[in-house]
Amino acid sequence: MNHHNIKRELTHAETVLNHDHYDFSAKYLAVCRIHTLAGAQPEKIGPKTIAGLESLFYNRAVSGQTQAYFLFKEAAGALCSVLACLPHDVCARKAHDTVMNLLGRTTGQAQRAAAEALGGLPFSISGPLPNPANETGPPVVEWQALLEETGTSCEGMPRFMGRSLVVKTAVNDRLLVVKLAGEGDNPESLVQEAVWLVHLRHGGYVFPVRFHIPHVMTIGGSLSFRLKDIPVPAPSGTKGHLEGFAIAFLAHPDYFRYPNEMDSEKQLGPEELSETVCRNAFLFGRLTGMGMIHTAPIPLFHNRVQGPRRDDQGRYLWQRAGRLDRWLWSCRYPNFGLSGIRDFEHLEPFQGPARKIYSAMGAQLLSLFLVTCSYFRMKECRKVGSEPDGRPVDARELFQKPLLEEIIQGIFHHYYSGFVGSPFRGALPVNFSALAERMVDEMGVDRYMEEILRVADQQEMTDAAFMDFLLERGVSFEHAQEMARGAEDVTLHTGPHLGGFNQQISIPELIESVGTMAALCIYGRYCEENSK
Repeated sequence: MNHHNIKRELTHAETVLNHDHYDFSAKYLAVCRIHTLAGAQPEKIGPKTIAGLESLFYNRAVSGQTQAYFLFKEAAGALCSVLACLPHDVCARKAHDTVMNLLGRTTGQAQRAAAEALGGLPFSISGPLPNPANETGPPVVEWQALLEETGTSCEGMPRFMGRSLVVKTAVNDRLLVVKLAGEGDNPESLVQEAVWLVHLRHGGYVFPVRFHIPHVMTIGGSLSFRLKDIPVPAPSGTKGHLEGFAIAFLAHPDYFRYPNEMDSEKQLGPEELSETVCRNAFLFGRLTGMGMIHTAPIPLFHNRVQGPRRDDQGRYLWQRAGRLDRWLWSCRYPNFGLSGIRDFEHLEPFQGPARKIYSAMGAQLLSLFLVTCSYFRMKECRKVGSEPDGRPVDARELFQKPLLEEIIQGIFHHYYSGFVGSPFRGALPVNFSALAERMVDEMGVDRYMEEILRVADQQEMTDAAFMDFLLERGVSFEHAQEMARGAEDVTLHTGPHLGGFNQQISIPELIESVGTMAALCIYGRYCEENSK
């Protein structure tokens, strides 16, 4: 297409965008055409077209449409195609300023579209594929033989930490950790964790901050084994794999110390909390930037109860901004702590489009923010739920808003530095003070406690599973016996949740901020690569 035809098309498109007598469909088609032209010849897009695209995001007639997100997505994509011409093009600078304004000044679908478009800019990451374990079959070993073969001398008897047997070694001030597969677990996930540990320790990686990577111990040349006997009784409710699959490694004494300890004697001070969370933010960013994505800093769910009959197993898809299930419970044992990141079975090599890594980065940032807020709630961990008169518990006085604001800002800067490889520069389109205020208001008051076990979900259970489900959620044995599976929906008080059951999250500002921060990280990486 020649220059005059392009100019004529853009002039017509600008007219459609700027005049209200053109309906939504006409504006959508005009935006799609601009996006196509911007992708092929971004230098042809002028300031009038950019202004017309920007105006759509503030047009109430547009934003009120059911399909507004798709128009915003096309408009934001066009702006980012022009923005990608930085640093030399004047209009690219205008497109850049427009996108930053959209991130900071819009909400809802408009803000989401802008963040996703910026988070979709291309960049190159080649994630490693660790050498797979070459094992013919895990050997069977008894506890004492395990200690003898690994040359481990222990102080006292082991204890259970979650599903792991843990005991302090007599030398080198380390913990021997025997991580056991749970009932129904795939033993391959344990092997994969061991493979990642070996890769990280011996792959030539350098981390400029404290990061203690456990040392895997082999049994008969195998990374995994089957533990024949458990030397101490397992805690009530712990269900191990019937064949006793396990891996063993030596870990730092701080491996099981969390940022949000419940025990008052182990709780971190403000400075140690900030250092721990921000250091782990850097590590998550650095690993992600290397193409190694930790997919579960904490378990995030929209509705755990509906998991068995949902395609997404109820896992939380943060970009949809739905209700977040049992947020405080999810934060109880995060997969990061004083020694650094842990639970490497959740590491995945990055392969695929930028939008995949954008989603994973947002989940990591969201997890870091939630765990930080849980730190304040753990100061009085029993202060949760409802008061005797039915009012929601108000624990806002436990929070230190200035400290929270400082930490969430530090999380972004450290994550960005880890992922991009350089500090963030420029104005941040995030109001951290307002965000911290909203986090305290929503995570400090337990307004949403209910979850509903639908009849359809009950029908997926056996009678025994139904009984276990009720008992695990605090229903008395006598009351549970009186309840008939599948007779009616069952309402349980299992929160606090962030939002009502099957509703939106009660703090959309958090989701929007997470999207903005993840997008800025990807944009920073894109700019770094293109400047070189």
